[in-house]
Amino acid sequence: MFFIISLIAILDCNSQNLTKDYKVINEIDSIRQRFHIPGLVIGVATSNKILLSESFGIRQINTNDSVTINDYFHIASLGKGLTSFMIGKLVDEGKITWDTKFFDLFPELKESSRTEYHDLKLMDLLSMRTTLKSLNDWSVKQTIDGYNEKYKENRFSYYKFAEYALTLEPIKYDSGQFYNYTSMGYVLANLMIQKASGLTYAQLLEKTNKDLGVNFIVGWPQGFNKNQPSGHLIPAQSGWGESNKLEVLNGDRFTDWGEDFLFYNIPSGHHSVSVLDYLKYLQVNLKGLIGQDNYLQSATYDFIFNGAKEYSMGWGNDIVNGNHYYSHSGSAGNYYANAIIIKESGIVISIMANAGNGETKWGLLQIIKYLEKKYAT
Repeated sequence: MFFIISLIAILDCNSQNLTKDYKVINEIDSIRQRFHIPGLVIGVATSNKILLSESFGIRQINTNDSVTINDYFHIASLGKGLTSFMIGKLVDEGKITWDTKFFDLFPELKESSRTEYHDLKLMDLLSMRTTLKSLNDWSVKQTIDGYNEKYKENRFSYYKFAEYALTLEPIKYDSGQFYNYTSMGYVLANLMIQKASGLTYAQLLEKTNKDLGVNFIVGWPQGFNKNQPSGHLIPAQSGWGESNKLEVLNGDRFTDWGEDFLFYNIPSGHHSVSVLDYLKYLQVNLKGLIGQDNYLQSATYDFIFNGAKEYSMGWGNDIVNGNHYYSHSGSAGNYYANAIIIKESGIVISIMANAGNGETKWGLLQIIKYLEKKYAT
């Protein structure tokens, strides 16, 4: 009789959990449809358990090809946190320090560089505490065109591009501004870690994948498999055309200077991954933040997330309702991804979509708020 009662209780509990998940999934899909998002994936987890993972919608508009939970999505600037994580491993191994100066490793470039850049440290480059030119808005075209005109024989060279960037006039901070969001710092940081480790960025990423049991790739989802979700945007909103309708935009249309833009942004944001692998990566970070030494030392995690005010090493940080709240979003215009770690609640949230227009971003914000309310309060 005790066994039967216990079994009924377990089944009832499971039924309630299934009902709860069903309600959450239905609500998220209704938001997705309301904001005309083609497809998305979500994941919510504690440090050691996945609470919810689900896929919604279609891989490409005007098809019936459904998104799956194992599909890859482009995560753009979420790559900054990943690169900082990889650097954290090199710091723990004693191969480089957060205080290492760029010109300590590349003294031959100092003479041709502007004096304003002479004291740049690795931590400055990762936390956006520089006056380097933007690599994140349309002005980047002028920078890339200027570089290509000067270095016709070195179109894709991190070293030469960094050399050129260090000759450009520094930007000026506005009153009250204390960091300057630009991926240019990650171009320089990439050179530093390659010099310190003796490995290419691709080799460092491959090692990290193997160590964690995940698979971050460089490039678009279609670079992994041609049947992966396509990116979408509204051209008139993004400067890619005049149409006000959602259109497919994959890597094959990133031509001319756009190819250069993606190449130089690899260390800071040209990765794709599945939401399940990204959740696994977030869980490792959460464990480190709550004091566990694992892949990195817990002190290293603390520095990555809290080493600088508001924007640290590839992560935004804040205190929200008494919780340490870490987040980042990423988009190259045609996909959109968001990641959140809430330390005291012990929750990580990841959401990825195959569109990056304004309506999509607003819809994903509603989903994030909904998930936070359900799982982190």
